[in-house]
Amino acid sequence: MIIKSPYVTEKVTGMIDANNSIEFLVDMKATKTEVRRALVELYDVEITSVRTMITPGGDKKAVVKMTRAGAANELATRLGLL
Repeated sequence: MIIKSPYVTEKVTGMIDANNSIEFLVDMKATKTEVRRALVELYDVEITSVRTMITPGGDKKAVVKMTRAGAANELATRLGLL
């Protein structure tokens, strides 16, 4: 499984509205293309960009920017984050 879970902090909740992006914890070996493909299949969303980073705790995060305005807010609501 490539997508482990949504990553929610106070900063991420601000990013949902301000940048139209949302963060997910992903498998350590997942590539940006695999993350994009998995999110499109799971949630049927259009994605502009995927950035990945490894946290100091050893987890891998993906910051996903949505194409359509308000799409990150809708996805967060569907996931029960907001």
